[in-house]
Amino acid sequence: MAISQDSDTANDSKRPRLDLREEALNRTIWSLSLPAILSNLMFTAVFFCDTLIVGWLRDENCLAATVLVGPMMWLINAPFHALGDAATSLVSRCWGERDFHGARRCGGQSMCLAFLLTSAFLVICWPPAYHIIRWLGGADLVVAIGGHYLRVVLLSIVLGLPMIVATAVIRGTGDAITPMILTTIMNVVNVGASILLAFGAGPIPAFGLIGVAWGTVIARSLGGALSIAVLIFSPKATGLTLRDLVVFSRGPFARVWRLTYPAMLDRLLSSFAHLAFIRMVAVLGTTVLAAHNIALHVESLAFMPAAGISVAVATIVGQAIGAHRAHIADLTVTRTLWWSSLLMGVLGALFVLFAPQFVVIFGATPEVLRLAGLALQVSALELPFLALYMLLAGSLRGAGDTRSPLFASLAGIFLFRLGATYLFAIVFGWGLAGVWLATALDWAARTLCLWWVFRRGVWKLIHEREKEEERARSD
Repeated sequence: MAISQDSDTANDSKRPRLDLREEALNRTIWSLSLPAILSNLMFTAVFFCDTLIVGWLRDENCLAATVLVGPMMWLINAPFHALGDAATSLVSRCWGERDFHGARRCGGQSMCLAFLLTSAFLVICWPPAYHIIRWLGGADLVVAIGGHYLRVVLLSIVLGLPMIVATAVIRGTGDAITPMILTTIMNVVNVGASILLAFGAGPIPAFGLIGVAWGTVIARSLGGALSIAVLIFSPKATGLTLRDLVVFSRGPFARVWRLTYPAMLDRLLSSFAHLAFIRMVAVLGTTVLAAHNIALHVESLAFMPAAGISVAVATIVGQAIGAHRAHIADLTVTRTLWWSSLLMGVLGALFVLFAPQFVVIFGATPEVLRLAGLALQVSALELPFLALYMLLAGSLRGAGDTRSPLFASLAGIFLFRLGATYLFAIVFGWGLAGVWLATALDWAARTLCLWWVFRRGVWKLIHEREKEEERARSD
């Protein structure tokens, strides 16, 4: 990793600092991006492998159950990704200023909020699990399977969701290697345990779909425990104590919350909209729903490079702003936008040419595979816009602007994600192709909104305004 060391104290000398010189910027970007890309690819690979495992069960009801449970879990995960965005922004900006005490306080309060939200979601979502699957449009057999599956997977959130925030705190310090290692361990355990428990071996019976769920619980619990241990014991991390993780502090907590709630509304709004979106897809039938799920998993692997780069950009922008080097933040975003546009354009061309070959490994029925291939070909339209949106949103959040992505999401969701999907897929009768065309329009609209915000440059002033407000409150 491209870092320089500050030797003021023995502890500070162990803490990484990004090299923000312009001549080293490419190296800094890739030193953060490559581990983040690998982490995201491995994280997505788990869902990809789970879909493969469920596909090998040769039961469309099981596959449909995972399709319906997936959006619900994304909904539950959404606030924690938002909290992670806020934690990365705050910790990275403190790190850029060499304010390690502030980074520790912000990181600790982020974890406190993570544990509180985890408890709330477990209490709220466990009792109505079967009703949730029915509301999402599952048939009776899908409800029976999906409700049980959802309840088991919910156990994984106890430590799995705080892990999202913990790794975000670690990344904010400029350490992208440790989250990659943690993700690797978790994913290897997840795939191995899911296969073993789904199909059985020796004295271990085959649990089918529920075995896949228990594999998730085991892996995410292990990953969460390890990530918390890193926050406390690693000399390169923020140096949190157990007290920091469980005791609220009014000032830092308010700072975390002010940055978190717009991002949380953004994520929750997108997740609720996705649930309604999946409900419209479910109206088109179980076969279409299964094909949509397969196409989503393949596409998710394609945009993981851009997602990883956006994570790196958020950290660099945050540390650059904290170090009063806004021109480096601007240059970082501009360069990565060009790189990602080129990469996603190439991947889109591959989808158009080879979509049927990409989906055949799922082993589903011929009609499911045909529709999944068609959806992938249409998805080539949205890949460049999706990548640009991720980068712009990540850079703005890294600088402390979590409201602009929220407003862009509002416009995209209601005008295109829901409205155009209903019009194209149901009214015009274009089916799954109409669904994916509507999502392409959604990402294009969001990207244009955030590009306008980015070019205005107001995001460069947010950090100083926050510091001035803090000084005014302390006076």
